[in-house]
Amino acid sequence: MVEFYELGVRVGFTISYSELESIISLCSSGSSGITSLDLGLSSVFIEFSNGSCRVSSSLYSYVFSLSDLKSLIESVTPRDVIVYDDYRFIVAEIRGSRFYKLVSINSGAPTVEINGIHMHRVKDISPWIDAKLKVRALGVSGGRVLDICTGLGYTAINSLVSGAREVYTIEVDENILTLASMNPWSDKLRSSEIKIILGDAVDVIREFRDNSFNYIIHDPPRFTKETGELYSTRFYSELYRVLKPGGRLYHYTGEPGRVRGLNFPSKTASKLRDVGFIVKRYDPRSQGVLAYKPRI
Repeated sequence: MVEFYELGVRVGFTISYSELESIISLCSSGSSGITSLDLGLSSVFIEFSNGSCRVSSSLYSYVFSLSDLKSLIESVTPRDVIVYDDYRFIVAEIRGSRFYKLVSINSGAPTVEINGIHMHRVKDISPWIDAKLKVRALGVSGGRVLDICTGLGYTAINSLVSGAREVYTIEVDENILTLASMNPWSDKLRSSEIKIILGDAVDVIREFRDNSFNYIIHDPPRFTKETGELYSTRFYSELYRVLKPGGRLYHYTGEPGRVRGLNFPSKTASKLRDVGFIVKRYDPRSQGVLAYKPRI
């Protein structure tokens, strides 16, 4: 039986290194101005008075000493995403058997790294635009979406924004969802129309009935021995089973091995055909394969 996961409440605010710099710069000069406390999603007012910086909006106000903010910036790096949880500043990262980290991308939607490996495309593209291109390539409009490998939720959220009636999204790693709870760009994962499932997609997908979804976004981590099952014909057969006749699939592949002459998207497309999908094309902008389930 599928059980839904509830994303933790985000408290305080989240800023990038550059936003911290702007607060310090304005206050150091005794000026007032505008910055963001949610990685560029909205603006707040800053003013300096009696050695302190006041950051305020219509909903809240925070006061920090300039000396504390200067000490803080000396302890963080330009890649860090910094969270203030109403009593202290922390860097958005989790250390354990693996190292998870939100990574700032020019004061916009951050990416997440696991052991130093990006979970989004970041070269010449932002993680948010990357997700938007995937959803646009699929042509989501109404209906139910199955989003496999939630990550920070960007494809699930963009599916909802594009008109999906309901989105089911599966994530195997709770640490990723913990980081998502700190990320303002992931806030819409708390929408009632998005159902988060914590579990292995290979197992979870068996819980869905035949012909359950109008669209599937399969956005797995890069192919390795550990993730190979997400690229298997057995798993693709399950994708085919739960997709409605006429429903569409987007499968992110990237282009691993391209410089060595390998064509991973073509290999993936061949496997999809083997289980019954009609492959339409490879979309170079989003680096994924588009396919659909034929109508009976």
